[in-house]
Amino acid sequence: MRTQAAILRAFGGGGTVGSREELGLPAGFVGGMRESIGGMLNPGKLARGVRRALLGSSAKVFERTRVSDVRRTGGIVEITTQHGTVRADKVLLATSVYGGEWDITPKNLATPLYVIEIESEPIAPERLAALDWTSRSGIITQHQLMTHYRLTERNTIVCGVRTAQRGRTYPLPNRVPDLGVVRDMGKDLANRFPSLSDVAIERAWGGWIGISPDWLSVAGQVGDNVFYAMACNGHGLCQVPYVTHQLADYIVDGEMPEELAGIWSDASKYSPSMSLLLQPFVLRAVWGLDRFNDFFNGSRTLARRALRRGRRGGS
Repeated sequence: MRTQAAILRAFGGGGTVGSREELGLPAGFVGGMRESIGGMLNPGKLARGVRRALLGSSAKVFERTRVSDVRRTGGIVEITTQHGTVRADKVLLATSVYGGEWDITPKNLATPLYVIEIESEPIAPERLAALDWTSRSGIITQHQLMTHYRLTERNTIVCGVRTAQRGRTYPLPNRVPDLGVVRDMGKDLANRFPSLSDVAIERAWGGWIGISPDWLSVAGQVGDNVFYAMACNGHGLCQVPYVTHQLADYIVDGEMPEELAGIWSDASKYSPSMSLLLQPFVLRAVWGLDRFNDFFNGSRTLARRALRRGRRGGS
């Protein structure tokens, strides 16, 4: 954590290492690093806000119009849907992992993973207060497969993703969260917060994310009139509108921003390394490694010890 904080500060970040008490983390965590630049984002509110702004603009919007093909014909780009064809001088593909359905998308641009989130039922304020989660900061652990916890305004706890499942073919299937994965995540929540082990999981949801070849944001173009972006990688929804906003400006005025130039590529295909690496058996092995480390790093023991200490202090 200290090494990561030093790297962040060297590049203008605000990484601060502290104990559980100093950072206002719940019992069961030894400590951590707080990145003070940034915050927590509600993706649903963001999506609804962008939709309202778009519908209030002069842009033409065609909802529920799945694109089956995108191809360049001369100097024109043709976008085919079940209801007709749109022809444009320039096109921006900002569809994350779903762009893999079209031949025009650079090969291996994104490897599809299905991930889920779970949310607890509402928890009584006094029970949340007993956790000593005074900062209400969102928490990301040091697992190889990201595990995170955050409190909501509804006094619930949302956590994910803990397990990733690989997509193999396009079009990507419509999926619902696997009940076994939901139960495993509920068990983790109970281990992390033993005093809430009786709290039920109220809902679960999931979706497909794309992992780029180097796990970092990438943007580029095919020919002179098809542009693309792959930005989130499961680690930063805010990167998506930031990168695509810069792409839009570049398309309009032809001047490339410095940040966009840093992730730019003209590749027609990418290395298959990430696609080869993120195989189902590898993902399962990484999950097992995380659970092995959980057994030895004492997170469950620490949480229960803190709970017992709290009970003795209140008796």
